[in-house]
Amino acid sequence: MSIRVLHIIDHLGYGGAPIAVKNIVENLDRNRVEAIVCALRTNPRALPIAAKLINLGHHKYNPFTFLAIARLCKEHKIDIIHAHLQKSVVSCLLAGYFCDAKIIIHEHGPIFKGGTGVIYRLLLKALSSRAAAAMANSNATKAVLSRTTSLDDATIFIVANFIDVTRFDCALYDRDKARETLGMGADRILVGFVGRLDSCKGVDLLIDAAEILCREDERYHFVIVGEGAQRQSLEAMVNRLALGERVIFTGLCENPAEIMRAFDVAVVPSRREAFGIASVEFMRMKVPVIASAVGGLIEVVRHEKTGILLDELSAGSIAEAVRRVVQESSLRESLITDAEVFSGRFDGREQLAQITAIYEKLCS
Repeated sequence: MSIRVLHIIDHLGYGGAPIAVKNIVENLDRNRVEAIVCALRTNPRALPIAAKLINLGHHKYNPFTFLAIARLCKEHKIDIIHAHLQKSVVSCLLAGYFCDAKIIIHEHGPIFKGGTGVIYRLLLKALSSRAAAAMANSNATKAVLSRTTSLDDATIFIVANFIDVTRFDCALYDRDKARETLGMGADRILVGFVGRLDSCKGVDLLIDAAEILCREDERYHFVIVGEGAQRQSLEAMVNRLALGERVIFTGLCENPAEIMRAFDVAVVPSRREAFGIASVEFMRMKVPVIASAVGGLIEVVRHEKTGILLDELSAGSIAEAVRRVVQESSLRESLITDAEVFSGRFDGREQLAQITAIYEKLCS
């Protein structure tokens, strides 16, 4: 008989955690695991997921969400609740007082946050005894979970994020066409970013680096892919620096692989990062990666092997690293080759086997 798992997530907007849920539920062996996905609130541009989907449509701060989760567990005879993102995690831990399902905390990164992250860590400390296990997407994430919760280290499993390798495949996309779509000729040096436009992602530092590089060489252009609370302020920054013709904001892209194919260099300038799935996506698309040396990024980007780690997180350091990758062809080619091979570790096979084994262990 298959294990019935209810995935609970705050919302299904395009982002790291929703994509991780999609990759898990669509690729697990359905003879062994029956997955249901429940979003706490609606999103106008929800990620399509090939699984049974329940949308609670609750307000962001609805205090009674945990009761709805407990009711769903009873109605659907759920064996395991797999909770993603902070509001879902807290609601599921509270629901654990009213249902018998085993609870897994899947930490994607909110535990690193300041502000509301402080409240989340306090609630985790108070409620984590209700969890049967936790999944951390990196060693860095596991270390914070160990310090924050009452969970035994043996019940915190490191399960890396993984990508859809059938989508992130260079052979599917024409580089010249991708550059043409962006209005970029073959002589341009295209530096790209993909992610949420939020202070923690460090896009402001990349724009400052763009100002340095664009003064030096007219070939440099920058493409920023994504949406977020900082978009307007970042666009204003670009205009203030007179970079309007050198920096493109594309907005949300449902298939970033198409645009990544156009890039010469990618920058991941995060101020904090639990894993850094975009870095793996760039590696798979044969784009050399420059990244900040924070959190889980240092486990994925190995300096001068699978990418370049910044010695300090500053505009000057970013500009220097971009120059180096552009100018040193032998370094660039070795990074591309080694990173593409390394990215094969994140094709999902090992991760799906780990997740299935955790489910089966909890239900044995």
